[in-house]
Amino acid sequence: MAKEVYIAGVGLTKVDLTGRIFATIFDLFGEAYRRALEDSPVRSFDAVQIGVMDSEEFENRANVATKVVDHLRLTGIPAVRSETASSTGAAALHEAYYKIASGQFESVLVLCGERMKNVTTEVATAIMSKTVDPEERRFGFTMPALIALVTQAFFRERRLKAPQVSEVLARLMVRAHALGAENPLAAFHDRPEPLEAYFDQRKNMPVASPLTRKDCSPICDGAAAVILTSRPQAVRIAGLGSATDTSSILDRASLSSLEGTRRAAQLAYWRAGIPQPRELEGLVVEAHDAFNSLLPISLADLGLVDADDAVQALVGSLRARPAHPLVHPMTGVRGRLPTNLSGGLKARGHPVGGTGLFQIAENYLQITERFPNPKAQVRGSRIGISHSIGGPGNNVYVTVIEATDHRRPHPHMPRPRTRFEAGASVRREANNLSEVRKLHGARAVVEAATTIYVTASGEPGPVHVALVRIDGRRVFAKLDQLPEEGQAPEEVLAGQTVKLLVKDDGDQYFQIPRGRSFDLGWLRAVLRRRGSRGGAGETGPVPPAASSSQGEG
Repeated sequence: MAKEVYIAGVGLTKVDLTGRIFATIFDLFGEAYRRALEDSPVRSFDAVQIGVMDSEEFENRANVATKVVDHLRLTGIPAVRSETASSTGAAALHEAYYKIASGQFESVLVLCGERMKNVTTEVATAIMSKTVDPEERRFGFTMPALIALVTQAFFRERRLKAPQVSEVLARLMVRAHALGAENPLAAFHDRPEPLEAYFDQRKNMPVASPLTRKDCSPICDGAAAVILTSRPQAVRIAGLGSATDTSSILDRASLSSLEGTRRAAQLAYWRAGIPQPRELEGLVVEAHDAFNSLLPISLADLGLVDADDAVQALVGSLRARPAHPLVHPMTGVRGRLPTNLSGGLKARGHPVGGTGLFQIAENYLQITERFPNPKAQVRGSRIGISHSIGGPGNNVYVTVIEATDHRRPHPHMPRPRTRFEAGASVRREANNLSEVRKLHGARAVVEAATTIYVTASGEPGPVHVALVRIDGRRVFAKLDQLPEEGQAPEEVLAGQTVKLLVKDDGDQYFQIPRGRSFDLGWLRAVLRRRGSRGGAGETGPVPPAASSSQGEG
């Protein structure tokens, strides 16, 4: 029988936007380690689990786990690095958990973070874009551009039009920053954002429609440490779930949700003995919101709200002026579902290798009544759900922690699928050119489309790209020519039939059939505004302020 695993202490650094607090990754990790030691009765370790997404490019250091334990004067014990893109921090904790649960180790130090501010925004954009599937990168997709497609599909299913989508995204920004402004460890501490700031077109430039700069989490530095042990403590690890999904969104059954989150949550709830997560009392949640629109999507995928109710559960009615999120009756401090009271990835910050561990530590601090922002302390919190997405939803971790003395029923639950057979074939990296050419002239239906202003390929933005379905398969295609007056913006394109073209270089393009009569005024207005601000008009380079793989910062 597996051993119980407990949290003995945590340490969190300030999340830094300046790049001036931590001189090296060793300073960063050392600070989190010292804080964890101050918080923990456990002073010796059998192993160290390090989480860093990309120390090779951000820090110019390889074999980083070995070097970290050397700087911490812990040499002699095993040190292993975990890496699952932006869910790395949660992945490292899961691996450490299994080492203790197996009975081979008694205590493990988990240390995760990223130092990202020592490179330029343009370099950070290029680094982060490498987590994207090669076929998607070929069309210019970055992480925000892929999430933009998911966002378009989610809001389209909710029947929300462009002005309403912008209003929802603006309110999600206000919510995150109101909470982050009161969190002393947050990147945006003391920096609330008024609703009007979202609609300031001079500062809030487009990234990938409908996402803008203020929809995206910042590039920043930060680290978290968690000490796990088999010795009983106040908080235990109750259930873990992790799941993968296809590398490319082209191959997914659903575009408007993340199946990796749904499956990881199902496994975590089963292992924790939670048949109905919506009935939990004393719950706190930290969900992955690297982009504003991911928060309602994540809450629905976690099974905590219905998808149609997710927006109102976070920002209330769009008819009323936004109230402070702490007083929201559902997701505020006294609600059934207190959510991202840290400010989330958007305002607490998203140092990619450490974010997943930050979330688990924050839920631990809630349960032990020591949350960094006393106003956001949930009284009587007993159980925490943290959720961390790697890549565009293709490596997801859900972690349930619980007060050790919490008594609740553990009914029998059917075992979910935990084993998968080896595949009969290996996925090809890209479409065969001869097969692609057969698509020339075919009719296809647009599932979602976006305008990418910051591309992974280095092509100057904006680039108009659609995900289209043809004969039961999905492909990407670029708009063959700039839209004309009276044709559809990207969200109106969804559901429309277009004509595919395959050019000599093998790239797919699409044409909007002549005679369509949609209003494209807002898109052309955006392009004109970019030109009037001193940019290069419709095909010029994106201003550096918008050129971020994650957005602000």
